[in-house]
This record gives sequence, structure tokens and C-alpha cells, in this order.
Amino acid sequence: MKKRWMTILAASVVAAGLTGGCGSLQKSGVEALEKGEYEEALSDFQEMTESGSGDAAEGYRGLGMTYYEMEDYEKALEAFRSAADNGAEQTIQTYNLMGICAMQTEDYASALEYIQSGLALTSTSDGADKADAELVQEMKYNEIICYEQQADWENAKQKVTEYLEDYPDDETVQKEAEFLETR
Repeated sequence: MKKRWMTILAASVVAAGLTGGCGSLQKSGVEALEKGEYEEALSDFQEMTESGSGDAAEGYRGLGMTYYEMEDYEKALEAFRSAADNGAEQTIQTYNLMGICAMQTEDYASALEYIQSGLALTSTSDGADKADAELVQEMKYNEIICYEQQADWENAKQKVTEYLEDYPDDETVQKEAEFLETR
């Protein structure tokens, strides 16, 4: 599933670059990322952040994706934050990756904020950021985990109940519900 999300994000970075005019560096960085040539991808995306031509946001997003693939979650999260600070459009997919990065660094409070921000985008009426059903399910599951890791049992129980209403056949969350009954 991780590879699929990265492909979706890579495609969105290329599309943003082609419409924004940053073209070759971005395309080269995405191609390197997809081939697993991370040092080359980092170099291309870093150059974009330094170009001064308005490409910084997409360069930082590319850096975030590359670091994520390299499992350097602290640097990935820092890069995604820099992308936002430089005006990158925040998408459900980006918020999901930010949430995962924060979870990997055991910052569950921040992870919860990112996940909830991403989930809030799923209810926007403009349709500009359509969410994949599996992505939404993954984010709702991670929301439960974040509450559990913070020992917020009441909210975890509430989210498990809501989750099971939407996904009643998920055996993993059924076990989480049993666990939460002991809390």
C-alpha cells in the first residue's frame, strides 16, 4: 500500500510541476524517486528548494516523499512542514504521510492533528481532493492508535465504535474494541 500512495503523490508532484512551470528538475526528481535512486532525487528536489523561482514548495514536498521512502521520518516530516510553509497545497495524502511520520517518531499528539486535518478534507464539498476509500480507512485506524498511545481511552473507544459502524468486518479493530473494553 505504501508504494501506491507514493505513486499517487509522485504523480501529483509532477502534475503540479508541469502546471507550475518547474518541469525538468521536478520530473527528474520524481523519476529518480520512483527508481529508488534517492540521492539523485534528494539533489534534484533540494535544488528546487533553492531555485528562488517559486518551486520551493514542490521541492520540499519531493524531499518529504524521498525521506519517507528512505524511512527517515523526522526529515520527511520536516520537509512536509516546509512544503506547507512555502505554500504547497495540503492534501489528504500529504496529511496522511505527515501523520505516519509523526507516529513513527512517537509524536502521537501531532500525528492525531495531521490525521484529523486530512480526514476533515474528505468532507469538503468542492471535490478538489477526493480521497481513496482505503486511505480514509487507514487514517481512521491510525486515529484510533493515536488515541490509544496517548492513553485517551474514551476517545479511542468512541472512534472504534464509529470505525466498526463503517467497517464491521475489520477483525483487527474488533480486537482493539475488545482490548479497549478492559480500559
